[in-house]
Amino acid sequence: MIVITIGELSIGKNLKCPAATQDLELNTKNRDAAIKAEHIQYGPLNVDEPGKYWKDIAKHWDTTESAAKKSLCGNCVAFDISPRMDECMPGKTSDDDGRLGYCWMHHFKCHSARSCRTWAKGGPIKDDDVSADWQERNKKSLEEGKKDRCYRIAKRKYDTFPSAYASGAIVKCRQGKIWKKLKEEDTPIEEAKKKKAGTESSKESNLRDWFKRKGSPGKTGGWVDCNTCRNGKCKPCGRQEGEKRAKYPACRPTPAACKERGRSKTWGKKSAKGEK
Repeated sequence: MIVITIGELSIGKNLKCPAATQDLELNTKNRDAAIKAEHIQYGPLNVDEPGKYWKDIAKHWDTTESAAKKSLCGNCVAFDISPRMDECMPGKTSDDDGRLGYCWMHHFKCHSARSCRTWAKGGPIKDDDVSADWQERNKKSLEEGKKDRCYRIAKRKYDTFPSAYASGAIVKCRQGKIWKKLKEEDTPIEEAKKKKAGTESSKESNLRDWFKRKGSPGKTGGWVDCNTCRNGKCKPCGRQEGEKRAKYPACRPTPAACKERGRSKTWGKKSAKGEK
């Protein structure tokens, strides 16, 4: 979960420092979320031993490794190294590999020699006025976009909310990449519930719904008799006139639903007359 808050230390234009610059625990939490989130992938953790990081991010961007290595936090549009932000930073801000700055996209102190998948050309931020504008826009975006359609769908879809994964999904939704036709009242969670309908734990609202359930492949409707299933194909639950079966019907809406054993005492038992 990437947390966006403003700390107590005021600096320049009476704006408070981002909380992550003052709170080590919060900064670490946001940084780790950025490392783990698939749409961010902040790294490499060790700039001297990057492993496959640059190769992977180059593949993601569909470019060369050498080109990817030029797309760094240090020249990202959201990388803030303005004088006011330097004052917000506790302790030393530079080392042999580069320097620290504040990331306005993901809200933690990031290093200029690293990168992430959300990198955008145009930085770094060196002017206090530009820095203040980023802070103000972040505040407005939180207030204006907090509870839009994408936010509400993500909140219902993800068990853990807020989280970096949910935030990434909200961004993609607002960009029109996902959930284009998904209605707020028909979220992925509810879709999953619909798929489970027909199992032992679900109930139909009435008999009409029961008979509307689709049966086995090639059938026009109705449930299937699980006792007749062979290689994923089953006979309809209802027997034709004069048809005899060895066992009582054990009915489910689809062959896949037959994997859940019924609670009925007659499930899988032979019929009273031992029909063959």
